[in-house]
Amino acid sequence: MNRRLARPLLLITIVLVVPIALLAIRGESFTTQLHEWQTHPPAPRTLAALVVAILAVDIVLPVPSGPISTLAGSHLGVALGTAASSLGMTLGAVIAFAVARRFGAATNENEKGNPFSRDPVGERSPSTAPTAEQAARHHGPWMLVLTRPLPLVAEAAVLIAGSLNMPWRSFLPPIVVSNIVISATYAALGQQAAQHHWLPLAVAASMAIPLAIALHLRRRA
Repeated sequence: MNRRLARPLLLITIVLVVPIALLAIRGESFTTQLHEWQTHPPAPRTLAALVVAILAVDIVLPVPSGPISTLAGSHLGVALGTAASSLGMTLGAVIAFAVARRFGAATNENEKGNPFSRDPVGERSPSTAPTAEQAARHHGPWMLVLTRPLPLVAEAAVLIAGSLNMPWRSFLPPIVVSNIVISATYAALGQQAAQHHWLPLAVAASMAIPLAIALHLRRRA
């Protein structure tokens, strides 16, 4: 395997496998905590802060964003639920992207014959830019948008984009816009479900359907 790809792929594997293992071990405990949160929610400001904090560390914890955002909408309303959820999801994506980008940059610097090496005037030559980075620059934003609703796949897409050194200006707009749309959708679902007394079903669907789609896509990959 190409050494430039080995370390980023190792990082992606660890981030994807650890949450699945933890969820398998603590799945029942997580379900109990989720039910307790639904039954006895904290004050709105505290709940909003918790939503932001939980989703910000979603990349390393087995916390499905769909149910959290749905519950946020049911207790905070669409506006505040969307704001808290989208902020937390964006912070989590930014942290993961920054780590992967730094990790990939370190790999590139240590690689002999680095295709990112600078020419005599200190600029990267367009002719030496690797195809992977060009693909991330031109097609990566659509990859981020299409995978944002999918657990596991969304995290992998962010890590891949960072490892391939996607520019921040190409990364942030699709991430922010996608997170706002997704958060608003889940928040509206949560509010409607709470009003019509089918919140448990909505929470279960917000976790099961995206996960099933993500697992199906991974099997076909």
